[in-house]
Amino acid sequence: MSAKKNKLVLSLFFAGLVSSQTLFAQQNVEDIRDHYYIGLGAGASILKPKINSSAIKRSQDSDFAYKLFGGYQFDDNWAAEVFWTDLGKAKFSSGGSNVGDVKYKAYGAGALYQFPITQNFDVFATTGVGRLHAKSRLTNSQNTKDTFLYAGGGATWNITKTWNLRAEYNYYDKDAQLASLNIVKRFGSATPRRIAKLENKVSQQEKELAIITAGGVAATTVKKQKTCEEFAINLNGVIFKKQSVALTTQAKKNLDDVAEKLKALPHDIHFEIRAHTDDVGTDLYNYALSLARARTVRDYLASHEIALDRIDAQGYGEWRPSNNNNTQSGRDANRRAELVLLGIEKYVKDIGACPVLATPAPSMPR
Repeated sequence: MSAKKNKLVLSLFFAGLVSSQTLFAQQNVEDIRDHYYIGLGAGASILKPKINSSAIKRSQDSDFAYKLFGGYQFDDNWAAEVFWTDLGKAKFSSGGSNVGDVKYKAYGAGALYQFPITQNFDVFATTGVGRLHAKSRLTNSQNTKDTFLYAGGGATWNITKTWNLRAEYNYYDKDAQLASLNIVKRFGSATPRRIAKLENKVSQQEKELAIITAGGVAATTVKKQKTCEEFAINLNGVIFKKQSVALTTQAKKNLDDVAEKLKALPHDIHFEIRAHTDDVGTDLYNYALSLARARTVRDYLASHEIALDRIDAQGYGEWRPSNNNNTQSGRDANRRAELVLLGIEKYVKDIGACPVLATPAPSMPR
């Protein structure tokens, strides 16, 4: 493969990367992943060894290459990674005849920073230190081992909950570069631990709400004369688009009406926003997405002069569907937000007649 063709391939690669960022750019949400991953890839190398002879020229400066790598995800953005790659060889000729080649292999370790663009696409940058082995089969030449600082970048497509497709470019040295397409498998014990953490969080919410609905009722001296209907405020129509936390025009219109009703309620009544997702994507990613949606609704209500300390935003991921996720219409309906009023037992004589208005937070799945 010629240098001119390699430049064309790299140009198309980076053009696609920039286009994907533009196409899928939207409000970011926290992304949570399994800790460990391994990967296997293949691609084209760019090899430019120098030779101190005017009679010998490079006849091949690119070759098929393959790569093995593995990593550990520290948090939602940072990971540590090791790699080994066979970059193939560059060939030399003199007078139209092949006179030898230089084979390249490299290994190293570094850091990777990734930034989610959508639920299914990330962009990333990587850097670190490595060792380049150049094995020469030219007359009077020597094999070399050079330490290098490398840099790279690319994009990841999250195909399923544990499988990713990763396109990247790595600059190891001025003599050796690589453009590759890689398949990545994620695994590890991070998911159970993080779900347990979320379960503990929701369990604590249940205890706090139990105190409100039990001890709070006994302590109040407010006259209970209102009915359930006077507190029947819901977020019907607050539905989100796929992979989005943005409010639609219809959702904003509904929230404008809801905000006026909420402002008319007694100031000691609080509100919990519960947001949900469909089942596309990982469990923990969907939790993060739902939490971001709940916060979006909370902030919009706060813009209508409702105090933030009266609004609690909670995400329940894909775990509480209102419809069947096997159909498109069901998934559309599940990407929703709901409203629960907390503290109305002080004002309603028969709170059992309208339990949905003060329902404790549901348990996470086990």
